[in-house]
Amino acid sequence: MKVAIPRFGQRVAPCFEYTATIAIFTIRNARIVGQTDVALESPAPLDRFRLLRDQSVNVLICGGLQEQFEKLLEASKLRVISWVRGGVDEVLDLYLQHKLVPGSGRRRGAAGGGSPGRPRRPRR
Repeated sequence: MKVAIPRFGQRVAPCFEYTATIAIFTIRNARIVGQTDVALESPAPLDRFRLLRDQSVNVLICGGLQEQFEKLLEASKLRVISWVRGGVDEVLDLYLQHKLVPGSGRRRGAAGGGSPGRPRRPRR
């Protein structure tokens, strides 16, 4: 299985359409066995869709993204977990523990904005 996370430094990028780098993790038996960082040269949504498809990505974990792009990805059987914030390592750890949901990225009671355990609503 492959999981892609758009990056801004060591954090999940706030907007998939404008990020310059995406980390693609290969996971087997709930363990990370490989990582590739890919430069996103084109801002065009279809080019990014092709990249995810060509890299055989199964799951995209990201901050915000346009609703129509999210629907396109999901229609192609790619699972999207959006409106996630936090460090890439922290978010990936939550995903591997089956604790990551859209609008999350922080453990209950962790420091950061919003009420503990209650994700902020995405702006649309």
